[in-house]
Amino acid sequence: MSFSFKKLPLVAAIAMVTAAPITQAQMLEEVIVTAQKRTESLQDVPISVSAIQGDKLEEAGIANMSALADYVPNLTISDAAVNTNIYMRGMGSGNNQAFEQSVGMYIDGIYMGRGRQYRSPFMDLERVEVLRGPQGTLFGKNTVAGAINVTTASPDMGEEFNGSIAAAVEDQDGFITEGYVSGSVTDTLAMRLAFKYSENAGTYDNDFLNDDELDIEDTSYRLTAVWQPTDNLDVNFKYSHSDYERTGAPSTTRQYLDAEGRAADFPNKSAFATIAYLVTDTHFPDFGTIAGKEGVTFKDNNLGQDGKTVGIGYDQDGTDNETDNAVVKLDYSMGDFLLTSITGYSKYNSVDAVDVDWLPLQFIARDDDQDFKQFSQEFRITSPGGEFFDYVAGAYYEKSDLEFDRRVTIDTNMDGLVPATIGAPNLMFALTGGAYSADQIARNHAYQLDSESYAFFGQGTFNISDSFRLTLGLRYTKEDKDVDTNQCLSDSTNDADRLTSLAICSDNPFLVGIQAGSFNTYTYNYQEDRSTDAWLPAANFQWDVFEDTMLYLSLSKGFKSGGFTSADDGEPAGYLVGQVPDDPSTVFTSPSDDFEFDDEEVDALEIGGKHTLMDGGMTLNWAYFYTEYTDLQTSVFKGVGFGVTNAATSIVQGVEIDMAWQATDSLRLGANGSWLDASYDDFKDAPCTAIQLDIDPRCGTAGGTTNNDLSDDETTYAPEFSAALFVDYSLMMSNGMEFFAGGEVNYKDEMSPAGDNDPLDRLDSFIKTNLRLGLRGDAWEVMAYGRNIFDEEVFSQSADTPVLAGSHFNYMDEGAVFGLRGKYSF
Repeated sequence: MSFSFKKLPLVAAIAMVTAAPITQAQMLEEVIVTAQKRTESLQDVPISVSAIQGDKLEEAGIANMSALADYVPNLTISDAAVNTNIYMRGMGSGNNQAFEQSVGMYIDGIYMGRGRQYRSPFMDLERVEVLRGPQGTLFGKNTVAGAINVTTASPDMGEEFNGSIAAAVEDQDGFITEGYVSGSVTDTLAMRLAFKYSENAGTYDNDFLNDDELDIEDTSYRLTAVWQPTDNLDVNFKYSHSDYERTGAPSTTRQYLDAEGRAADFPNKSAFATIAYLVTDTHFPDFGTIAGKEGVTFKDNNLGQDGKTVGIGYDQDGTDNETDNAVVKLDYSMGDFLLTSITGYSKYNSVDAVDVDWLPLQFIARDDDQDFKQFSQEFRITSPGGEFFDYVAGAYYEKSDLEFDRRVTIDTNMDGLVPATIGAPNLMFALTGGAYSADQIARNHAYQLDSESYAFFGQGTFNISDSFRLTLGLRYTKEDKDVDTNQCLSDSTNDADRLTSLAICSDNPFLVGIQAGSFNTYTYNYQEDRSTDAWLPAANFQWDVFEDTMLYLSLSKGFKSGGFTSADDGEPAGYLVGQVPDDPSTVFTSPSDDFEFDDEEVDALEIGGKHTLMDGGMTLNWAYFYTEYTDLQTSVFKGVGFGVTNAATSIVQGVEIDMAWQATDSLRLGANGSWLDASYDDFKDAPCTAIQLDIDPRCGTAGGTTNNDLSDDETTYAPEFSAALFVDYSLMMSNGMEFFAGGEVNYKDEMSPAGDNDPLDRLDSFIKTNLRLGLRGDAWEVMAYGRNIFDEEVFSQSADTPVLAGSHFNYMDEGAVFGLRGKYSF
């Protein structure tokens, strides 16, 4: 692995400045983490880690992973139409549903590899640890960018019955209640029950439906039981359930290309784009102006022109996610050694209905019904610690099954607007001169992916002296994947039985030709399998320069297995993009090379320091990292779905700094910041922009004459700079009450969210400011708070609007939210 010396002066300067001891009276509370499968102080862990305790999460209103990302350097998490974007240090997986994540999430030791699982709300947590950089040795596969380690709260054996209940009201009809009860049932059994319920009505305005947009209802609970039948056996059982329902979506067409722009940049746009633009311009001439309004959407959400009746797809725009997780952890003390078994089961079902044209038209709808199940088992042995050689070793097994059914429907009648505009009953009739008439056409896609993996791992630390430690680790991983996927085309001419008709496969030659030529969509039945394995070594050297100063250097390899794309569109083997089959009844059985994506590998170097200053009153931690990715898996928006490609190589380097200071007994300050340089080293066949595809429809593929070379361009979701400032203040009053106040200012630089790096999709930099203040007594607390109090407009995703070449849709973060919260503890 090569190494860039450009930043060595900066690294050296940080090390020298932070080495000198400074004294201060106030002391910070020690932060405990389990980043190395041991309970350790954060300041002793040679990894770039951010740890946020559960009380801080609750107090700051950090309700989920997306909110957490504002507080952590080089972390971006945001919901999208059918998945979740999770990126760390400019690396992530994107929206293809076949992807496992580059940032692995672990809840109570159980791997959660699907983006959907990042959507569950935070509830009754002990802490969240964000580990940056590859974590392959101890955490395993698919942590090439990092890992998020979530530990939920458990009861303490022998504790008295206790609990708390909190309720908050927010503007926009928001309401949140949460709490827990906990205590010992017997001398050997303790239990804890936690719950959370939240609802919100109307975060945005839908000016087409004349209604609020985005109604959310979220219900979660968790039962924990701790059993200690003997002094050396501890059994911890947890079961959690979450049900999330959302009507509407925080999405909008924000950039609508006018007629002049279309003529100049898209002279070859498709017939579908032409009719969609014509109908929109004719019936909604002010759409371009309305689309530019802040916090406003103007779309039908699959409800057609009356805004009340679902006329396309199964339901109006929204989602329903139901998640179940169960884990049994056994810790058995065998002398000074600790034997650990972690058995986990997780599953979810998600049903999505998405208005994917983002227009005031009944035009394109996407419906997904996804099921996921996973079983995992880990066995681990941990040595006592404090010896010349300390180690952790174990074995891991995992089996999972992902299934989904998807339908993408196109209404070529547009709920009567097409005949009102051009006289023909639908676009199909117009395109075929009356030979073929279908009001709606669809593609029906079924996908099943079975995965099985096992691993053996070990990590040992040689305590060479009181000041020097050498840690070596190695993991072997083997994974097998089998996919069975099929797709057929269908149409409907009668609105009354459209759902029945669209479930029947058709080989009508006009339907087959239009789907292939306009959408690169075919009838197929693919069964494929793949097997892969990898050795993941790691080495780490630590040096305690002073009693409160530790420097470290680490080298590691990461691995993320390949797989099979879940995209609907994609030409079969031997076909060019958009090539029409000679025989419309053909069911293709051989996919093109793009169907399977390769393994992703990473080599990483990190140099860092952990410094405890001012007699424990301040901590200052920093890290410089340099990583090289080979065959980086990237997600690419392809019309109405997300495809996959492997970038040749990517290079990522940067600096992260994290500081906490207990300035006085009443005042605590904190800050973090990062500089990031993440770019494609070699990516000559990157996805093409809409403008490029208008010139050359096969741009970047076989048969094309042009390409989009993104070599040396930045990767997705890679802001060059990000930073956050924190303040918490408390004051004891003469009447025994405590006044408290706090706030955060979070900054993220501009970044590109799209795989083609289209400058029109670039997300602007932003600053979010949060404030809170309140009073608390021995058992109660009241607090007023505001999130994003200056109502900064923030977008989390931008991409090409399906079919409408030249227009772009955006996903919006929440604007200003103000609330009042009360809490009672007993």
